[in-house]
Amino acid sequence: MPNFRKCSIYFLFAFCFGIPINLRAAAESPPSTSLGHPRLYFTEADLPTLRTKRLQDPRAASIWRNVARTADWCAQQPPRTEWIPTLKDDPQFENLYDRFYAAMHDLAIVEHLALASALSEPGDDRYFEPARAWTLAAAAVWKQETTNPPDASKAYAVLRIMKGLAVAYDVLYSRLTETERQTVRDALTSVTTSYYEFFLDPTVAGAGYNKHHGSVDAPPIGIVALALLGEVPQASNWLDLVIQKHIDYLIPNALTPSGTNDQSSNFWASTLHYRILFFDAMRRVTGRDLFQEYPQALPGRIALAAIAGKQSADLEYNEEQRSVLCGPSYGQINYWSPVLVFLARQQQRPIYQYLSSWDESLGSIQHTRFITPTRKEELLFCLGPFAYVWYDPRVPAEIEPDLPRAFEFPEPEVNEAYLRDTFQPGGCVVAFKKGGLVVHAGGRPVLVDLLKTADANHPTPPSDEMLVTDDGYHAMIRAVGPASTGLGEQRISLYRPGRLSIQRTTTEPLTWWYSGDPVRNGSSFTWDNGICVTISRGKIDHIDPQGHKDIKTHYGGMQYADPHPFTYATIEVHPENGQIHIDVLDNSHTRR
Repeated sequence: MPNFRKCSIYFLFAFCFGIPINLRAAAESPPSTSLGHPRLYFTEADLPTLRTKRLQDPRAASIWRNVARTADWCAQQPPRTEWIPTLKDDPQFENLYDRFYAAMHDLAIVEHLALASALSEPGDDRYFEPARAWTLAAAAVWKQETTNPPDASKAYAVLRIMKGLAVAYDVLYSRLTETERQTVRDALTSVTTSYYEFFLDPTVAGAGYNKHHGSVDAPPIGIVALALLGEVPQASNWLDLVIQKHIDYLIPNALTPSGTNDQSSNFWASTLHYRILFFDAMRRVTGRDLFQEYPQALPGRIALAAIAGKQSADLEYNEEQRSVLCGPSYGQINYWSPVLVFLARQQQRPIYQYLSSWDESLGSIQHTRFITPTRKEELLFCLGPFAYVWYDPRVPAEIEPDLPRAFEFPEPEVNEAYLRDTFQPGGCVVAFKKGGLVVHAGGRPVLVDLLKTADANHPTPPSDEMLVTDDGYHAMIRAVGPASTGLGEQRISLYRPGRLSIQRTTTEPLTWWYSGDPVRNGSSFTWDNGICVTISRGKIDHIDPQGHKDIKTHYGGMQYADPHPFTYATIEVHPENGQIHIDVLDNSHTRR
């Protein structure tokens, strides 16, 4: 009877998501290896070694300083006491984002305080009391989601705060009273049961459910299940459901064959965040290792391609393109670096350790410029304490020999290519996306094409042709179109070291923004670190010192309470006889 029930659950899930049924996998039950607490990301026996790590390794010490500094901030924040109900009339989606950012805010503080408390020395733990207060308050507030019928938009937020409560429950367990544990268990059980039933209903969560949302929605259910195995009877069913979803749907489909996401390369990072958090916990709790079974589940090529710059520990407000090409302001290296730390440990790859070291803020909560206009709910991300746990000092931070420096992500939905001069910070890195260009050199973006290529609601068509070549000295992206944007042939040629040539056939002007304050001399623009951009063919029609204003606005019309809108100068160049040619020369002193 138990096996029949398990197979029936798998059948319903497969039908719900339009995935193939694997009855053999459905009949298997992973062995249980550890049901004590903490169990998800470390055990009680692991804690002395984790605490000692920061005394023995400078990088671990740096990460921990950032964890502790942010935890001090978290401890000063008053716990939420008011639940935000769903409003039916929400024309600009302000209520939707109030709830989403409130969930992300509470998730970040609850997890960060709980993990900081567990990782502190027992005799010097100033984080337990605020961690307990935040955990119990979040359980009381967010348990009210039980009365709020689930849907896909709510799942994207509500299940994440459930994950945070599960992590806090696990790591604080031995120091909570049984009454306090029951409070958290009741919230986790009631809300997760509601969403488990939602995902079993093929009329609302059938085939075509968004792959990115699915990648973020499913793991929290699995993590809650892993935290409650042996304590809540339903937990094993929740876990079975999430495992099967990953095996038959998310692992094969959530990322493209080339190793990114078909909506945004930044969703590669989001997918891996949640995939790692679930798989890592499951390996420890049940003994089943999906990393080993599906090594293709953790691709890292997009990180090698798109990471272009460093981030300081004291950076307060981030901006688009600062350190990750084609990335939003919240999706820069501080969002990607925890993934790199885990990849370095899991795959024993020094290059991932090396690139993660470019993020000097690693360990901190990530503040963003996305704040709702009325309630001032801020989007936060908590990944730093996990990065501290995952950091493996035995993996050196080095550039591996013979790494590729030209990358193609050819799927039509993606249509991206990247060239890099070097893996040294400050080197020239160029991105091509559906005809648009981004050039990063000397540690900053020096040419960011204003051609619109990243609107997920109105996707730009891919280029008609794209070819990427690299012989070590000369790397090139050759592309044609898309014709709808007035583009003909483009040749983006990188001559190593330090010389980039862009040749564009077009009927339309090229307008781009840049960072910094270069000195103009005719058609050349030179930065104080030696980077020079020259328009060698084409007419400079207009330079606007405030031409591009990066103000965060939702596509529905809501303008965020962005605490630091960025303004950049723009250059508009008109073609001469259908041609625009631009040269970038890197004389940067940061080159090695």
